[in-house]
Amino acid sequence: MSKSMTLTSARSVLLGAAAALTLAGAASAQVTSLTGMWILDGKDFGRELKMPLTPTAQKILDDRTKAIAGGDVLGSKVCGPTGMPAMMANEFALEILETPDRVTMINEAATVPRSVYLDEKTHPTGLEPAWNGHSIGHYEGKTLVIDTVNFNDKTNPFGFIGVHSSTTHLVERFHTEADGKTLVGEFTFEDPRLLTKAWTGVVHYKRLPPHSELWEYACEMGGGWQERYQGDPAAKKPG
Repeated sequence: MSKSMTLTSARSVLLGAAAALTLAGAASAQVTSLTGMWILDGKDFGRELKMPLTPTAQKILDDRTKAIAGGDVLGSKVCGPTGMPAMMANEFALEILETPDRVTMINEAATVPRSVYLDEKTHPTGLEPAWNGHSIGHYEGKTLVIDTVNFNDKTNPFGFIGVHSSTTHLVERFHTEADGKTLVGEFTFEDPRLLTKAWTGVVHYKRLPPHSELWEYACEMGGGWQERYQGDPAAKKPG
């Protein structure tokens, strides 16, 4: 064997070993118990929320309820971002991707993905208020804890679970049950404008089969309900 071939072989071995160590390090740094495709348990969709609303919030809710009863769609036919917390508690699939510095959450019907920054300890100042707010997170054992602030006032303040306003502070805790097939999400809201005290809601998600993919959803095309719950007697298609 020539000297050049020997050097090439040795370099290949070293590069291969370095790559293996890099991948091993990345794998050890990555928490993957939440990674995958999930869908809200049908029994948790559309539940009546008994939140401790302020008089201001109750009036907003009463006015919305009256408008809807009168046929007002209240923006439901406007294809804006879903926003938080609605994107975490609607009838569409949710994909969670865990990487060392960030957790990304993508809802099938939401046009804006959600980023949870694991390498930031505090929220930056001066950010533009956002549909999803600004989220930072950390792990407590196998539980992902997320702190979110900086919401805008451009969407329904009562979105499937909890509230959404420029004064909302949200803390979430996510963990899987022992079998890994159920994800539990705990949402604690504080909002001095809409809530008289902190309020916590809990929802459950079912893990979708391996290799499941997000379905394409185009709000602009009208309709768009995807029969994710077909055959589930506990679930009802929104009217």
